[in-house]
Amino acid sequence: MQEEWSELDLIRLFSGRTGAPDAKGLIKGIGDDCAIFDTPEDRSWLATTDILVENIHFDRSWHPPHLLGRKSIAVNLSDIAAMGGTPHYALVSIAVSEQLDKDWIEKWSAGAAEILEEFGCTIIGGDTVKGPALTINIVILGSGAKDRIIRRSTAAEGENIYVSGELGSAAAGLEICRAPVLFQSTAEDALQPLINKHLNPTPRVLLGQVLAASKMVGAMQDISDGIATDLAHICSQSGVGAELDADLLPGAEILGRVSQIINKEPVDLKISGGEDYELVFTVKKGRDEDLLRLLRENCGEQVYRVGRTVKGCDVRLISGEDAVNIGFKGFQHRGSGS
Repeated sequence: MQEEWSELDLIRLFSGRTGAPDAKGLIKGIGDDCAIFDTPEDRSWLATTDILVENIHFDRSWHPPHLLGRKSIAVNLSDIAAMGGTPHYALVSIAVSEQLDKDWIEKWSAGAAEILEEFGCTIIGGDTVKGPALTINIVILGSGAKDRIIRRSTAAEGENIYVSGELGSAAAGLEICRAPVLFQSTAEDALQPLINKHLNPTPRVLLGQVLAASKMVGAMQDISDGIATDLAHICSQSGVGAELDADLLPGAEILGRVSQIINKEPVDLKISGGEDYELVFTVKKGRDEDLLRLLRENCGEQVYRVGRTVKGCDVRLISGEDAVNIGFKGFQHRGSGS
């Protein structure tokens, strides 16, 4: 028999996971009609929000509640990372169906609290209700130095394009979670990193901050819908085109095997799979070597050059002598899956 819960139970649960009471700038968190916090000097506020709906953005049958709690926060932290910012506060709202028991909710909230603590972010409020379907809405408030915030609209023609990690792993992980029977002949150890990438992504907050501080980056965005779509946003906002070299797109070695099983090309997963939550960014002309040296010496990060910005407005994939327009051909929410 599942343990019953009430909205008051949820409020008490989240109130107990608010993080350090001395969070920088926080005057009053949970307890009043509004939270109160100071505006950091010489910084601008950053605000982002995402809604996750059961059976549209996630599937509880194979997404453990603890990892879903982490991912609920991670997708928002990734937006802060994309602008080179620092996360500070979180507003957590959740509509919970009668089908969920108290144990599931506690595990989900523990995962959310865990990743918030890892990135120094404090819960300062939110809302809890009962609803027909599990729906999660997270708001993250962060800040960035006014002269260092990186936007989508500031790329220039002739800049090299980089990504912060392998592409297509999360999309492959989603396929494995949806139909594990298809992959029974493949070693579980080889598949697990792909599954982890989908279930428990790591937002690149620290790397985003280093890139912003360098002042060598033209424009930047996180890769949530696939590089084909997310790079197209940069190009549209900046008034430039882009060429991606198919041979330069980084991917896990096991991606080829997964692609073969699901009858897709590895490059398709890399450019349009979605939910990698890596960063795609351009580097100002003539600053590539300086930036790569900075990353090696300061944080040991490896990034991958995948193309360059060009005149025009299209995002094209170059493969040998072929060039195909791939702009805005990434992941789209269609009402099922994750």
